[in-house]
Amino acid sequence: MAEPRPTHENNNMTDPVHYISVTAPDGEVVGYAWAEPGADDVEWINRRASSSSAYHAGTEWYRRICEARERGLTPLGVLHLLSHEPGVGPVTEAADASAVEELARIVTPADDQRLLSQLDRDDAEAWRELADAFDALTDEDRDVQWGGGQKSPSGAIHVPFPKYSKGVDRAVHALHRVGAVTPEHRWMDNPMPTLRPEGGLRPADAVRAATAVVRGEKFCDGTIDKALKSGLLDAVADSLRAWYADPPAAQPAQSSSPADAPPDSGRDRRLPHPHLPEPPDPSLPMCRFCGGSPAADVAFRAHRGLVVLMGFRKTDGPMCMTCGLAVYRALTTHTLAWGWWSPLSLFLFAPLTLVRNVLAVRKVKELPAPGPGTLGPRYDPGVPVRRRPRAYIALLPALWVLFMIVTGLSGGV
Repeated sequence: MAEPRPTHENNNMTDPVHYISVTAPDGEVVGYAWAEPGADDVEWINRRASSSSAYHAGTEWYRRICEARERGLTPLGVLHLLSHEPGVGPVTEAADASAVEELARIVTPADDQRLLSQLDRDDAEAWRELADAFDALTDEDRDVQWGGGQKSPSGAIHVPFPKYSKGVDRAVHALHRVGAVTPEHRWMDNPMPTLRPEGGLRPADAVRAATAVVRGEKFCDGTIDKALKSGLLDAVADSLRAWYADPPAAQPAQSSSPADAPPDSGRDRRLPHPHLPEPPDPSLPMCRFCGGSPAADVAFRAHRGLVVLMGFRKTDGPMCMTCGLAVYRALTTHTLAWGWWSPLSLFLFAPLTLVRNVLAVRKVKELPAPGPGTLGPRYDPGVPVRRRPRAYIALLPALWVLFMIVTGLSGGV
């Protein structure tokens, strides 16, 4: 799917919105921040199918957006400021806010694989129990009886509740045992998967459905009953059993266009991610951030000295020229700004960190421009270190040392 761009077929169309995409170090897209024309604030949306760690990272990014706004920056200024951070894509135009929200609904193959990795293939006994539990379900088990609903002598009406049989409880417990009920699927933020027109569920959708049905029961009585009557719970078990028996055969081909899915399916669109073009040559090392190649195995460091405390940070791994420059400039600028404020930092750790970064950046500068990435948006290197005001905080300790030297020499005359 191409990057959304504004069209100009109608001169009365509203101005496009601007957005940035935020990517975790492992390449997973965390979410999107955008600003509408004339808006007073920056909006943030987590990607629905993201991992739990990416969801928590999104909370941190929202906090950073709020802090940037408190500094008095305009919404577009906030986006431009954050676009220079590692893991953030450039400021891009979209036709409207709904186009950005559509990006947040994209489900990638990596999302499916993450859910399937929650399944415990090594526990053969748990998978036998899953098969036995669902095979043993009877018509009586599926015909769930309800209790409550009657009026007490005081006039209060008891809330109706389902009375699940031991067979149903056994089947639900079996889903837990194989790992099909997982916190990696945020079921409240996503629609309930539905059966495909030809019947059945994709294995990853089976995990989504199992999680939504079992956990949803705690919030809405009768969710399991409804899934039993509709055949959804049986489809979950059938899909999981087929995947366990033969994972490749259980994975149907994924649609590349939402037009291939029925309009009322209620399922998330499974589109190729806009930042996922054709994969590069697998024989070349891939950048750990964007997946582009060629890449060099390098390590960049940052140091902070705070009187008696010191902090060290290291980012290493294969990096392409673009992402490597971005990391180098970000960590070097951080060291130049904050790496001098303790004696050991001033005379040892900060200079050593800067020298090591200069030696490491030579490797990435020798690389040609990287090819298309496969993991997410490429880091924006931003302006060179010499054009970043924060880098010149280093002049303060340098001038102080010079002053001490001059004062000492003057006193000795």
